[in-house]
Amino acid sequence: MTAADLTDTSVDVLRRRLDELETRVAQLDGKAAIEQVMVAYMAAADRQADKGAHMAALFTEDGAWESVGPHGNPGWRAVGRAALVTKFDRNVDRMPFAAHFLTNGSVTLDPADPDRATGTWMYFQACTYRGQQALWIAGAYTNDFRRVDGQWLLSHLRVHNFFTTPFDKGWVEVEHMETP
Repeated sequence: MTAADLTDTSVDVLRRRLDELETRVAQLDGKAAIEQVMVAYMAAADRQADKGAHMAALFTEDGAWESVGPHGNPGWRAVGRAALVTKFDRNVDRMPFAAHFLTNGSVTLDPADPDRATGTWMYFQACTYRGQQALWIAGAYTNDFRRVDGQWLLSHLRVHNFFTTPFDKGWVEVEHMETP
């Protein structure tokens, strides 16, 4: 086929198809970038030093973290990077060992705003509380994301705790224990 063989209609069809493909690639790139934010969040949560700075860098300047649901801890809410650093640095002594596992992710890009998205995940965590108590923790994340200067960041993270239980007891015997 030569350029002379192309009609205005076929050129328009090719342009439209190219636009559709560019849109689809941008959506896939956005979803993959958001998944990587959550991978980085889990890795930062498992750090044994400088946890706060690594966590806060994954949030927008006005980003919020909160614990919700029947086993939530409303007093642990943190808004803004400085508060997030303080909140997560506190966890270094509180839970010196943590291994987070993330699953069942779903990302939805906002059709009205290409710089906003939501995502949900489930998580499972093995950890050591205060260096003495082995725990299982599980729950779900419901998060808002915002793209700032081309980078996807958490703007509001909500963690809904299903259970926090001693390793040797299990969630049937002890559905939830406080971990101040």
